[in-house]
Amino acid sequence: MGKELYIREYLKGRDVEYHKLFADDDVKIQELKNAASSLGLFSNSKVYDLVDFDEWNKAEKNDFNTLDLSANWLTVFVRTQKAGKDITKVDEKIEILNFEKPKEWEEEKWIKFIIDIANNLGITCDFHIAQSIFKFTGPDEYAILTELEKLRIYSDNHPKPSDVEQIVYKRTISKLDELGFAISEKKFNLAREFAAEISEEYEPVVIMYAVAKHFIDLFNILVYSPKKSTYNWPDISKIAKDSGIPSPKVARFLGFKFKDSKTNPVNHTLIYKLKEVREIIEYLYTLDRRIKLGDDLRLILNIFITALETGDISNPEKLLEF
Repeated sequence: MGKELYIREYLKGRDVEYHKLFADDDVKIQELKNAASSLGLFSNSKVYDLVDFDEWNKAEKNDFNTLDLSANWLTVFVRTQKAGKDITKVDEKIEILNFEKPKEWEEEKWIKFIIDIANNLGITCDFHIAQSIFKFTGPDEYAILTELEKLRIYSDNHPKPSDVEQIVYKRTISKLDELGFAISEKKFNLAREFAAEISEEYEPVVIMYAVAKHFIDLFNILVYSPKKSTYNWPDISKIAKDSGIPSPKVARFLGFKFKDSKTNPVNHTLIYKLKEVREIIEYLYTLDRRIKLGDDLRLILNIFITALETGDISNPEKLLEF
């Protein structure tokens, strides 16, 4: 059983207020203090889930260790890989549970992990179904559990390959990501097709933000990645951690191909330099201004794609002349 499933099973049927706290929540210590001092109006107990405790800074961890969390209405889950080091105040109320999961690059072990979770949920899931699910979710425990629960509802516990294709959300790469990669992988005709399709589904500012963010991510990956012809999964994991970019996206940028993947990703470190990506980002800032002034999104995207195709991105102010 994975930790996500454990917590969901713990909450099932209980009258509780459940809250997730993240490392970037500025008031998390105060919220825990308040939770320990008074019971809520709408439930008999409170559960706090500290989902990324290892990302807390040292001062916050020290503050946490001084809190009195002994109230009988309060339960706190601390997700950490450093229980002995960072959780220093362990009393009889604290239970330490170990949840092992495969390393991110151990695909066959992840497939077995998916089968085990599915069986726990009462879902019939063979190797091929689990492999199809992993193709979409990647090594993401929360995504795996969420998609299995969707399959349980829509396929009556007996999913077929077609159910996976139709129901499971492709978390690793969204439509906006696909547009970004079609552009950055220099598949310009495909990029124009995506641009036309996505223009009907998203607000212009959302699309421009996504494209700009794509190239900002590329810039950061070039900063953190040593230039190599091929990368293995430990390389990708380290770069993802250093850059703060999700590992599936890092893998795509670095040309890493998953088993059974239908795409042939391009190693961007071999086709881009930092100076060029910086110019592209400046160009995109000009495009964003034009969108906010009311220019047509499809025209703007076509100008951008053509500029990359011709290599004419040195002077973004030329856009103001059309």
